Amino acid sequence: MRGANDTPEEARNKQLVLDMWQAVIVEYAPEAVLRYISADYIQHNPAVPPGRDFLYNAVKDLAEQKKANPDAVPHTTKRLIHAFADGDLVTLTWNLDVPEPDDPSRTYVACAFDMFRLQDGMIVEHWDDVRKGE
Repeated sequence: MRGANDTPEEARNKQLVLDMWQAVIVEYAPEAVLRYISADYIQHNPAVPPGRDFLYNAVKDLAEQKKANPDAVPHTTKRLIHAFADGDLVTLTWNLDVPEPDDPSRTYVACAFDMFRLQDGMIVEHWDDVRKGE
């Protein structure tokens, strides 16, 4: 997924993040956490504990839940808009359906982002737009 102005490193970084997202977030593959996420991973989401171990265990739990209930609603319904790379930073922008605050039976399309910093072919840091209580 190389953009017109991406360096080869930026194209590799984008592909690594997209591959990680598919394996970890969509497919719930715990071993992918170890493949893509650095041991000293920094998580900037205030609703998620820091560290790779927490992420590994969370993905492992999600995999077990999916195995027990294959028809369960996916953990995320984000739809990729675009992937951007700037050196060691990769940002993914998304659309997702969010319940209307006044009528949770209805939804609206919102935008979200996830940004990752890579080092030596591993994801070492993550930021997103999530707030406590969401």
